[in-house]
Amino acid sequence: MAKTVSCVACSSYEMSEVKRSVRQALDLLGGPGSFVRPDMTVFVKPNLLAGVDPARSVTTHPEVVAAVARLLTGYGCRVVIGDSPGAGTRYTPASLKRIYRRCGIAPHGEIPGVILNDDISHTTIPSPDGQVVKRFLIIRPAVEADLIVSISKPKTHLLTTYTGAVKNLFGLVPGHEKSLFHSRFPDAEGFSRMLVDLTLAVPPVLHVMDAVWGMEGNGPMSGEPRYVGRILASWDPFALDLVACRAIGIPEDLVPVLSIARDRRLLTDDPLVPGDGFDPLENGPFLLPDTIRPAGLRMKITRKLLAHLQKSGRVFIPRPAVVSSACIRCGACVEICPVEAISLADGSAAIDRSLCIRCYCCHESCEAAAIAIARGLFPGITRRQRQ
Repeated sequence: MAKTVSCVACSSYEMSEVKRSVRQALDLLGGPGSFVRPDMTVFVKPNLLAGVDPARSVTTHPEVVAAVARLLTGYGCRVVIGDSPGAGTRYTPASLKRIYRRCGIAPHGEIPGVILNDDISHTTIPSPDGQVVKRFLIIRPAVEADLIVSISKPKTHLLTTYTGAVKNLFGLVPGHEKSLFHSRFPDAEGFSRMLVDLTLAVPPVLHVMDAVWGMEGNGPMSGEPRYVGRILASWDPFALDLVACRAIGIPEDLVPVLSIARDRRLLTDDPLVPGDGFDPLENGPFLLPDTIRPAGLRMKITRKLLAHLQKSGRVFIPRPAVVSSACIRCGACVEICPVEAISLADGSAAIDRSLCIRCYCCHESCEAAAIAIARGLFPGITRRQRQ
């Protein structure tokens, strides 16, 4: 049976329009009354990668979060809004409070029936269907909720090409536990296999996507906002990501999560897409990140070759490089690096290339855009492409 991904037009973040579009997207899945009941606790998990202005399209827009929260409280649910941010942010109550304020989420904690999570405890959940990970450490408020509503953002990503519904669940992993996964799975293929295991392990999740604006280029932090004009929703994150990738012009075979889902028969049919469909994007498909690999068989061969060269410590693939003039010495890159390859010296950050595993966490964490992506010795293999 084909999965369903609802798609509703939403031209702006004006409150009434967002509320209407979110409600219509959920109605196309059977309506909130089909999956919530009074007194349920619902954990609403936006993408709060870093504390930045929502206009940059790094994070889920606060009006979409508010629309979902108000809809749920209208059915008598208790709503907890939370995330475990990335970008080198410490997972502490004070850091969470700062993230909520900077991302425009803080005012929505005043909605009756809504609280902003400051509980930083965590617990372990099993991953019985996991192929590479058999248990995950997950933030406790999400595990203890009756339902999770994930509100993702369609963006390009230096490591995984694209980030959306599946990748947003990585924010359920607490704090710097994320860096351990980047260290264990430094390449896109392995990291994506872990993400698929995580997706299968977490409790029931309804997925909503804020695709009013997405991000192209060197996402998930330093790309450029790109207008799409849609709100999407689905119970199936793989189907949702497939529909989103098709809408923004990212080929499925460049997204390891989708290829792995196909191989594991988690994505077998073309999804049903009720609603408004998609208009052709002005200016063509999303610009892909600098780290993109070629498609098809050549991509697979190239990945294996570059993975071997990477393990040997030789610099043949795009690498992070410090822009000293932009570095503000905040230390976020030092904190997030899973292999301790970065230090603060001589007025700016410094990267030990012999230790760097090219996970691009430092680039993702840098709010000052002081980590650039330098091309490798074979730029023809890893050049930026428009599909």
